[in-house]
Amino acid sequence: MALVTTRYATALFDLASEKGQVGEYQEEAEGLLEILSNESDFIAILEHPSILLDEKLNLVKEVFEGNASDDFVGLMHLCVKKGRQNLIIDILQKFVEMAKVDQGYVTATVTSSVPLADEKLTQIKSNLENQTGKKIDLSTAIDQSLLGGMIIRVGDKVVDGSIKGQMETLKTSLLNIRLA
Repeated sequence: MALVTTRYATALFDLASEKGQVGEYQEEAEGLLEILSNESDFIAILEHPSILLDEKLNLVKEVFEGNASDDFVGLMHLCVKKGRQNLIIDILQKFVEMAKVDQGYVTATVTSSVPLADEKLTQIKSNLENQTGKKIDLSTAIDQSLLGGMIIRVGDKVVDGSIKGQMETLKTSLLNIRLA
């Protein structure tokens, strides 16, 4: 499904690029994501097997036509016609990710055992922007199994400063000593 999601998002991104409106499309996609995330019943209705295809298409038209651009309404229509309505949110998220990369953003995730204060997150974001020379789109995650510290993931690079990570490294070192 990731390939299908990427294919649809790429088509939407190419369309936005051709029109020179990547930023506008990104804003609209983010707005649609917020609406669809808050209205989880909408996707559930589109996925319901006993609702006819024409009724699903009419629902998309009624809800979004006039409230969203023709390209986004068309995307949702196509997804419903192909039975891929469950991928609409993923496609929009992938598109937003592609648009941010196009605008020089890099996604970074900070995973910690407890929620971090806003000042700390601002400091981490600033440090990452200075180190990478790029704008950072920072997200957070909580993983209580880390015990303390944090893991910072920027693109495909990972810095593990968690206590759990340090313990795993120590464990590996100790096992290597025994084997020697």
